[in-house]
Amino acid sequence: MFTSMAQARLPLLGLCLLCSTWAMGARPVSALGSAKEDDPPMTLEPTGLPSSTAVPDAALMRAIMWAFEPAPTEIRVQAIEDLGLLGDPRALNVLAQFALDPNPAFARAGVRAVALMRHPRAEEILSNVIRHPSLPEELKVLALKLLPMQNTDSAIRFMQAVMGNTYPWALQNAARIALSEVPRSRGGGS
Repeated sequence: MFTSMAQARLPLLGLCLLCSTWAMGARPVSALGSAKEDDPPMTLEPTGLPSSTAVPDAALMRAIMWAFEPAPTEIRVQAIEDLGLLGDPRALNVLAQFALDPNPAFARAGVRAVALMRHPRAEEILSNVIRHPSLPEELKVLALKLLPMQNTDSAIRFMQAVMGNTYPWALQNAARIALSEVPRSRGGGS
């Protein structure tokens, strides 16, 4: 019982930590992958307060609050997907946490929301979901299907690598199908 109470408080703790890192000017901790984000460092105004461009806007904070709000699954899934539709790369670390959620609906919504953003961190999260040793294969296939949306050479090279023998057959097949849908001028080089 204690474990379930601790797990129930985990999303709230994550939201508090995210808000405190923004308020203190620190970068949020990466959930999956490395910290290769290309966000500019936070700057301080002469008054000693963070500049207005570094403060999260109301839409992003509202979407994060709705995603963690204890509400029916459908509402939370919609809020998670809305984070992706906002297109704000500051939400990628939160979405990476949802991609690891034990609830499959939240995990799928997190992966779909990450794929909506064309950002190096989004590509990194999708690739790490595919590489993750304990995530369900269905989630990895979904990430593979959405990886071409990043529209980068590195995403195509990664899908070509997945077609190798080190990955399960379902992932190899999903990579093959995803690569066949990439325009020839983009991914037909190899």
